[in-house]
Amino acid sequence: MSDTTPLLPRPITINAPRRDKHPITLRACHSPWRGISQTLLFSIRLAFAGYLSAVSGVSLKYKLENQDDHTRWRIPFQFSTVSYSLLWAYHVLVTHWTGMHLFAPQTIADDPERYYGYSSLRTRVVRLLSPPRQADNSRRRFAFSMFYTIAHVFTFMNTVIYWGVLVPYGHGGFKQIHPPGHSHRGNQTSASIMYSPSRASTMYDPNKGLFEEDPIKALGILNLSTITTLIGVIEIFFLNSIRRQTPVAGHAVGVMFLSGVYLAWAAIGKSLTGHAGLFFIDPKHMGDFPEASIAACIAFIALSPGFFSYMYGLIAMRETITAAHHDSSQ
Repeated sequence: MSDTTPLLPRPITINAPRRDKHPITLRACHSPWRGISQTLLFSIRLAFAGYLSAVSGVSLKYKLENQDDHTRWRIPFQFSTVSYSLLWAYHVLVTHWTGMHLFAPQTIADDPERYYGYSSLRTRVVRLLSPPRQADNSRRRFAFSMFYTIAHVFTFMNTVIYWGVLVPYGHGGFKQIHPPGHSHRGNQTSASIMYSPSRASTMYDPNKGLFEEDPIKALGILNLSTITTLIGVIEIFFLNSIRRQTPVAGHAVGVMFLSGVYLAWAAIGKSLTGHAGLFFIDPKHMGDFPEASIAACIAFIALSPGFFSYMYGLIAMRETITAAHHDSSQ
């Protein structure tokens, strides 16, 4: 296999075998596009992993200095923090694997003589950083596929929830621009409760616009709510050869289960810090109607398979295009 050879998608012929001879972890280290070599892929992954690592500090600074009456320990329970952490962990992990696959493509299991004489510590480090070969281990394959799926599904969900729910209801962290004559008090009311003028010199004011304060606020918000989704789309479509998830039903159920796990995690955060990771979890923000909060949580879980379907469609589109391109080039 050369430096520019992509791992082909599932054959689209009717009688083609569906078993994949390549481990899913190896597919994560190969782009399906011939124009993206392993060297270029590793460079792109380094840039994305470096960006996510660097900007995480900016986003954390914004969250720490965003005016809020609750403790700073609220941050680990916020949905934006969870989704960002999963995407960051995925890119750091796959970047390590891609680098090891580029510079040491033969693993210890494949070529034990090459690593003869290595110290046990060095051998363990090489084995730890190399992509594991688990083509025949269905449980590990499903576990990594689920991790890959939920890291991107949560990222897409976070973007839609932020711009489609949090911002319109005044929980976006900045003052909205409304047409003349349009009355909207959600942002002003919630912000006035949290914002204290005595701390205005050190805290970001939610009553000001997105670009009315220093760039930390704008970059923190846009990175958490928008740029991560763009990175996710690029990852799915250009940077890996991972096939469509199978079994589909198992992944859909897994996505719903993990969405429920997050709600449980947010409920723990609510009991410990008094802050809800998503505002609709707290009945106080839903007009003191627990039924409305329960309905919103059910909708949160029920909508997660829809985002999985969107991701599945992106993979299917990529597989179809790259397979057709490969057939036409032969």
